[in-house]
Amino acid sequence: MPVVQFAPVPGSVPEIPETVFKELSSDQQIVHRLAMGVQSGTIAPQDASRRIGPLNHASELRDIVRFIVQHYLPMWFCIRQTSSCIDGPKNFMRSLELLRKLPQELQNIVQPVTQRNAYWAHPEAVLLSMVADGNPDLRARAVHAIKKCRMQPTDEVRPYILPQINFQAATYAEVFDWDKTKMTEPPLTIGLCDSVIQDIFHTPLKVKNYPVHTQAVERAVQVVTEASYKVAGEAQRHGNICNKLKHRKQNPCVASKRSFVEAFTASQ
Repeated sequence: MPVVQFAPVPGSVPEIPETVFKELSSDQQIVHRLAMGVQSGTIAPQDASRRIGPLNHASELRDIVRFIVQHYLPMWFCIRQTSSCIDGPKNFMRSLELLRKLPQELQNIVQPVTQRNAYWAHPEAVLLSMVADGNPDLRARAVHAIKKCRMQPTDEVRPYILPQINFQAATYAEVFDWDKTKMTEPPLTIGLCDSVIQDIFHTPLKVKNYPVHTQAVERAVQVVTEASYKVAGEAQRHGNICNKLKHRKQNPCVASKRSFVEAFTASQ
């Protein structure tokens, strides 16, 4: 069937570099092309002819499409391009900015979900992003907060409680109320001496490119958890993990959809 003329749905899905686009899976590439077509009002015939799954309960189809192209997909591709741990709070702030552009009825649906999953708005994540920020005022504020955290008793359990989100925040440093939120030091700075923390006043802290939550992170957590069940001690756990990963490279047995297609084709 040919593509009929349709009204575009304005959205915020960005153009992405070709280098990033090539790293996406086939499903991710097609969803990006379709989203760009929905925004522009023009979809290439080869993209429109791709088979996708059925859409259920689509009585408010336009609202669903609006949310996808104005919030969900822009954030998805934003995270793909800025995937470091120091970018997590900034991505969260971007999510709030896009959320405020949605109709109020959609905001009322999304806000509770955002609050329940506000892990990148936690003070530890925000402070880590601030110490690596190019803005000296943000770094100074973070250094003062970390010094204050270090004055607290060290034998207390560090509670991990999601803060109450300020959905009208103008910057990622204001996504929670500093006066009403329990502040704790980021784990990645706990091992730094006071002189290194003091140097952050003048120079942003260089943080390794630890990725934000991805499938790769989930797989790594699973491997560490499995090793923890089998052996005790950091050295033994590390050795178990290294041996398992080395074995996987030597004897890969990962089955994908392509594997099943190739096996089915070969059997015909």
